[in-house]
Amino acid sequence: MNTVQPMFATDEILWYDNGRWGQCGYAIANPNGKIWTNNSVIYQFHSLIGRNMFELLHRTDARFYGAPHKQFWYDLHQLIITARKRLADRQRLPNDSNGLVVEHASPAPQVFLAWPIPFFGERVRQPDIREYAQLALLMLSEMMQHSENELPTYITDSFAAKIGQYLREILALMATKYFGYTRAQAYEPAFRLQDADFANYDPSKVMTSVEMTEERPPIQWWPTETDLTAIRAIPYNEALVLAKRWPATALLGELNFAQTAVPSAGASSAQQSAGSAFVTPPGQAP
Repeated sequence: MNTVQPMFATDEILWYDNGRWGQCGYAIANPNGKIWTNNSVIYQFHSLIGRNMFELLHRTDARFYGAPHKQFWYDLHQLIITARKRLADRQRLPNDSNGLVVEHASPAPQVFLAWPIPFFGERVRQPDIREYAQLALLMLSEMMQHSENELPTYITDSFAAKIGQYLREILALMATKYFGYTRAQAYEPAFRLQDADFANYDPSKVMTSVEMTEERPPIQWWPTETDLTAIRAIPYNEALVLAKRWPATALLGELNFAQTAVPSAGASSAQQSAGSAFVTPPGQAP
């Protein structure tokens, strides 16, 4: 089926449609044309997040609906805390006189690296891992499009605050659902999980019995370490050649266009409006 071409470009997470990787629903962050940087701090930070999420999304934990092993959360937590520390270390406030100021030179632009991860379709079955992967991909997009990519040697509170929001959100979601913290506690600036939290990790206390059970997943091809070598750290100018919108998303655009352009025959505007209103299903408790 041919899809309607979008009127504008898209900020959506992109499908990495490269042979078997495309068939498995791999995705990359969308730079929206900003594939390079003059800022070595942002370049290294982008690779830190991309590489770690690449490794985490290829673990067995992502293949099942149930709660991951505590080691997965420990490693994700370590990434968040490490990333937060590096943001603070390289951040330069307006009244900070320390640090290098480049006056008569300019760095050569560096092309960002793409780290494709399984994302679309049913390959990543664990819903929270998929949500955190989505936030990580959006964070990578924010990094690449941020104006401070023009600074050569440091970042400011503008970049640190924007990217720090994503790190804090992932940590808060993980801490409130799986480790029993309140929202207020999890959003404290210096919040972190403790060793005792991981030692006492028990997902059966925070998940329903249905969430803890599932049928065996179908037989699927999963890449080996050797397979993954082919897509580790791809320069963005090469990765984007094979990047596009996920087919289901494009199809939704086509269906919406058709419904808007051709109303159903014999239906008045009042009837169409009434039909779109939400009606509470019967049989539910008040």
